[in-house]
Amino acid sequence: MGSLLLITVAYRLLASHYDFLGNTAPMMAIAFGGALLLGRRFWFVPVLMLVISDLILGLWHGSGGVGGYTLMSLAFYLAVAWLGGKAGQRDRIWPVMWFGTLSCSILFYVFANTYSWAMWGGYEKSLAGWWQSQTMGVPGINPPAWMFLRNAIIADSIWCGIAGLLFFLEKRFSRLSEEATSEAG
Repeated sequence: MGSLLLITVAYRLLASHYDFLGNTAPMMAIAFGGALLLGRRFWFVPVLMLVISDLILGLWHGSGGVGGYTLMSLAFYLAVAWLGGKAGQRDRIWPVMWFGTLSCSILFYVFANTYSWAMWGGYEKSLAGWWQSQTMGVPGINPPAWMFLRNAIIADSIWCGIAGLLFFLEKRFSRLSEEATSEAG
């Protein structure tokens, strides 16, 4: 599972250079699903990977340093990963991972857009301005905000599917290996 996390974070770094891949990195799948798979002892590892990639992205794209959005994201990643680490129901891992990841994706979207609405002067500070931050985003900036949620849900679902399949195969091969060892002994 560590390999899947590394590949996914590398994809996140690569995808940031191409507009058509906007927000296709499975952020909440890495945080929640990664922590779920790594368990209670290593739940924080996906957060470290995300924070390091945030810092690298900041340097690559010229925003450098740690800003308010990065700190808000870090707090959210920590909370999500902690929940993922606590959710460790190994017998029903895929449904728990998928539901938890998608729930966290939606919450992060609302939370991050609310943060942007509150902190950025481009939005009117009203219910209509908040709604605009959740749906269309800032006029003239493409793509519209709702597409980030769509892309995140698709990316998180694909990641959960791959992780669930890998977990199933790992369990299956482990069981077959144990059976072969017991038959040989």
